[in-house]
Amino acid sequence: MMINTNGIYFRKWAAGRAKAAVLAVHGMGAQSERFDDMAKFLKTKSISTYAIELRGYGELAQKPGYVKSMKLYHEDIAALKEIIKSENKGKPVFMLGESMGAVISHINILDYDKDYAGLVEIVPVYQDVMKISLLQRAAIAGSALFNPEKPILMPFKSEELSRDLGVVKRLNKDKREIKIASAGLLLNILLSQLRALGKPKGIKIPVLFLVAGKDLLGDTKFTLNFYNKLETDKEYKLYEGSYHALTIEKNRKEVFKDIFSWIEKKMGKEKP
Repeated sequence: MMINTNGIYFRKWAAGRAKAAVLAVHGMGAQSERFDDMAKFLKTKSISTYAIELRGYGELAQKPGYVKSMKLYHEDIAALKEIIKSENKGKPVFMLGESMGAVISHINILDYDKDYAGLVEIVPVYQDVMKISLLQRAAIAGSALFNPEKPILMPFKSEELSRDLGVVKRLNKDKREIKIASAGLLLNILLSQLRALGKPKGIKIPVLFLVAGKDLLGDTKFTLNFYNKLETDKEYKLYEGSYHALTIEKNRKEVFKDIFSWIEKKMGKEKP
């Protein structure tokens, strides 16, 4: 069920006597309920999950794929974190983002709030491999300057996100799943990518990178190269044969176990 607290829209899977909490940020075209399977798994491990609904997506897609400023995303995340802290007093809070959400999460910690117990980046896209020509990219950049609300249909299919045919069928039927990004958002994501790439040493908290071996949207080798430049407590795992959206992939239970195992290790390092 969607919760609206003072204009912050999110879903919550609260664990009884939670040991920790996760703030989850979805990707482009997705929405907060994408994290349902992951959150239910973590709940059985006494970890609560709060998944934000990004403006322009899901139930906030009145202007599909559009947000006036990336700062609004970070302000919404900050407000949700305050809710999490108030409901989980003294418990560690982890940030988790998938795809575009991983880039947003990275920037949030880099520039806005370093006070997290750790960061999980699931298939972070720091360089895409989507079929968009240089001419098309130039046209999008022009639209971003003069018509930032212009919706751009992104060239990917649900079949490229997961090998689970049941999941693909569900995505294709779900009207909240939109393969659209505004020209303005695309430009802002590019600027966020460049910002992150330009400060690889800026992240000081523990980081877990989970990467799809058969990612048809993001450049896996580019991601690994960026990961190698990070100078922090870090771990990297590649899921051979997996498509882009690991949280809804066939092997998602393996992914969830890896996330929990890493969080559990980092919880053990938290100061009492």
